[in-house]
Amino acid sequence: MTKRQQRISLESLRLLDAIDRQGSFSNAAQELCVVTSSITHAIRNLEENLGLTLFDRSGQRARFTTKGRTLLESGRHLLARADAFDDEVQSIATGWEPRLTITVDQVVPMSPLMQQVQHFLEVAPQTSLNIRREAAAGSWDALASGRADLIVGAPVAVHFGEGFESTLMFETSYVLAVSVKHPLAFLQGPVSNDQLALHRAILVGDTTRAMPLLPYGLQENRQRLSVPDTAAKLDAILMGLGCGFLSTHVASPLVRKGLITLLDVKTPRPPSQSSLAWRSGETGRALKWWVERLTSKAFIDALLNDRES
Repeated sequence: MTKRQQRISLESLRLLDAIDRQGSFSNAAQELCVVTSSITHAIRNLEENLGLTLFDRSGQRARFTTKGRTLLESGRHLLARADAFDDEVQSIATGWEPRLTITVDQVVPMSPLMQQVQHFLEVAPQTSLNIRREAAAGSWDALASGRADLIVGAPVAVHFGEGFESTLMFETSYVLAVSVKHPLAFLQGPVSNDQLALHRAILVGDTTRAMPLLPYGLQENRQRLSVPDTAAKLDAILMGLGCGFLSTHVASPLVRKGLITLLDVKTPRPPSQSSLAWRSGETGRALKWWVERLTSKAFIDALLNDRES
């Protein structure tokens, strides 16, 4: 009797993975651009070579057996390692990273950044780009945990130890704002911390997962509304749901339109500095391209002009 071959190829593992993700042989065939009969034939040959029944065919649709499922889950670790190796080969051969994740803080407008995205994709179409939003300490958390390769607009106030390089981008000043219909808008003179604490604070939620939350103003307010981004915060303030700090460039045109009132407070929020940061020792061409572009005077000017417009 001929001894069965016990090896399984990466192509076979990718076939099993496609069947599982797509839910059927026919759907997997569409993803892999082959006919369904070739999938069926390949699976039967694989079962014979391994001496295992990978699918239960007793129902209307073939389902993984327990052993088939175990083989697939173990094989996915190999697929991940193989994909990582392919990425490393591409990086070594071209110098361009196969993928790059950029995390952008809420204080940074997206329009100037997306213009740079367009330029980058023309230069390096082979690099997959992933852009995410974070707030407060969340961007530093993403960088430190490996969820981001580059963070844009990260607060300088956060210090996460050694192993990072950063450069200052811009500074933001803040004012405390309420709707013109909010009770605080009718008070005369400076508003004390005790008076503020009686009203709801509108805050952009800190997206950090592991780092301490940043102490961004209005910490004594008993009632708080945490929202996902600056746009939602502005909507909440305009609706009169509470008070909140807005950047001066956001608040100024709303004051001129008579939509919000700025409060004179005894404890103002100090200006914050925002930075560009990345892990030390990274040498990929994509990261280098972005660092050079985002630290250029042309980009900073475009960023500040967009904030003021």
